Amino acid sequence: MAFTRERQVPANGLNFFVAEAGEAGAPLVLCLHGFPECWASWRYQLPVLAQSGYYAVAPDLRGYGFTGGPKEVDAYRQSKLVEDVIALIQALGYDRAILIGHDWGSALAWQVARCHPRVIRAVIGMSVPYGGPAPVPPTVAMRKLFENRFFYMLYFQQADLPEQELEADISHSLRCIFHALSAEGIAAFNVGSEDTGFLQSMPVPDTQPRWMREEDLAYYVERFQHSGFTGPINWYRSMDISWEESGDDSNWQIPMPALFIGGLQDPVILFSQKALQRMPDYIPQLRTVMLDQCGHWIQMEQATEVNREILAFLEEVDGDQA
Repeated sequence: MAFTRERQVPANGLNFFVAEAGEAGAPLVLCLHGFPECWASWRYQLPVLAQSGYYAVAPDLRGYGFTGGPKEVDAYRQSKLVEDVIALIQALGYDRAILIGHDWGSALAWQVARCHPRVIRAVIGMSVPYGGPAPVPPTVAMRKLFENRFFYMLYFQQADLPEQELEADISHSLRCIFHALSAEGIAAFNVGSEDTGFLQSMPVPDTQPRWMREEDLAYYVERFQHSGFTGPINWYRSMDISWEESGDDSNWQIPMPALFIGGLQDPVILFSQKALQRMPDYIPQLRTVMLDQCGHWIQMEQATEVNREILAFLEEVDGDQA
């Protein structure tokens, strides 16, 4: 895409596909995407960050796009994903970085910042807040909360079936997902009590929004035609493994400056109210911004507003460290 360069970067046993803007040597900002996405979810941020004096890099994460990854569920546990980020920072020639994450990338950014506070200068999370340690495994909590109702994260625990649904028509799948979880589509997206599939209650949009044009969607489709959905869904299948792995951790604080951006029409925010309330207990230097008329795809739906908040935050971070 315009204003970005693309290359492969070997790190932690994978060959990461990355898009970059700006010049190496400038402060590194590493952007981590979510599901079902790829590096291109940051296409509206990379040029702006570069123009503001940063070296902005967005990879296709483990299991995604032209990075790809193993098929085993265990290979997607949180500690392995954290290793990916640290190894990628080092492979890019840096000792320290600023992280920006969205969705699963946000959850990962919080964990990298928690586990490696000397490496991460500042962290920005979008859509998925940080709530500290969980008392029970994630799927146990979800089954208690949703009981017999359909919930996609529990559906994703099944082998093969989610992939078969999403890969049957990748263009249709992505079109529906991006629409249903956006501010424009959320009103028409109501999960039915009898739903048995992820896409079942997602309406098909009449037209593509300005932030996800047909050519943008085609780019995402190409990535998932190459990688399939097994790696991305394995991030969900490894949730309980990651929970067990972190059971002996004692430090859940995130000490560096942090910004959280949420969309008021994002269903993930509605689902994450307890984590939102707990965030200040674990992140002393936290700033929170909630955007109205914004769904789940924050950095695309309201790119101008998000860019403004990112740059204002980074100006404070670099001003404090000057």
